[in-house]
Amino acid sequence: MTVFRILSCDGGGIRGVLTATLLKRLNQQFPQLIEKTDLFAGTSTGSFIALALAYGHSVEKVAEFYSVANGRYIFSPKGLGLFRPKYGNDRLREMLLEVFPKDLRLGDLKRYVVIPSFKINGTKSDSWRPVFFNNFPDSKTRNLPVIDAALASSAAPIYFPSYKYHVDGGLIANNPCTAALSVASDPYYANRRGEEISLLSIGTGLCPHKITADTTKWGLFQWLFHRHPSFPLETIMFDGAVEADSYFSYQFLKDRFHRLNPVLDKCISLNDYQEIPYLVSLAENYDLRETLDWIKTYWEDASGSEFSAYKKELNLKKARYWHQWHNKSL
Repeated sequence: MTVFRILSCDGGGIRGVLTATLLKRLNQQFPQLIEKTDLFAGTSTGSFIALALAYGHSVEKVAEFYSVANGRYIFSPKGLGLFRPKYGNDRLREMLLEVFPKDLRLGDLKRYVVIPSFKINGTKSDSWRPVFFNNFPDSKTRNLPVIDAALASSAAPIYFPSYKYHVDGGLIANNPCTAALSVASDPYYANRRGEEISLLSIGTGLCPHKITADTTKWGLFQWLFHRHPSFPLETIMFDGAVEADSYFSYQFLKDRFHRLNPVLDKCISLNDYQEIPYLVSLAENYDLRETLDWIKTYWEDASGSEFSAYKKELNLKKARYWHQWHNKSL
């Protein structure tokens, strides 16, 4: 029984530095981690990571992209975001062109990718719809430029302008693990019947968001412009549902799914580049023992053969976690 390995990276703006730094640490412990990955999935900032790794860049190179200087350059000059986007995407495009050749296509990448976005209109579509850019053999998006996929997946409303009739994939799959699992299991793209799927999902930090105000009389203005958290309706769409996809993927894969998403001790917006040192420090000091043990069992050891005492204990912990998460959501 062979193993099809999926690495999934959430969206979250500059919080992508947390994902990149965690990946760097994991790859230092398991130098074959990236090399053995068959499919990279990424939404928004996660698309930058997924596409760069699928292209062949090292995790160190990816982590360098998330510098304070780059963040300051991308997220300036700043507008109000009321009647036009806070930022243009020209600087982001410029930075991405330092990572990817202009004419690089999804089909040119060394590994499979799944990149969520959302198409809002266009001459060939009667209505808006989710889009999952990928480079599987029969995919209609194999010839899409990598730069276009990255900019379409990261066009966060309010922050950046829409890109070629597409907006941020985080609106429908900020955590792309379920999307990746679905595309990889679709007989139209690939036949996984003879393979086990192992999926490692890495988040950009679980933000401690909550609304303490009485929302029973809230209208459009409050849901859009309440300050704690800012833009609450959008924040719910981007951050509020990320663990739901983890729950779905766990139900499909059980012990072959693992989620790594450290809890942040403060809320960090996608443009808070000043918080990059904090995020790097959190990632560098986070306890990775459970993730490393999972990788050793379900990534490095392709057979995933006999359950050790640790694996049994880990499965019980996971089941207990998801049960508690589900009960909290009721």
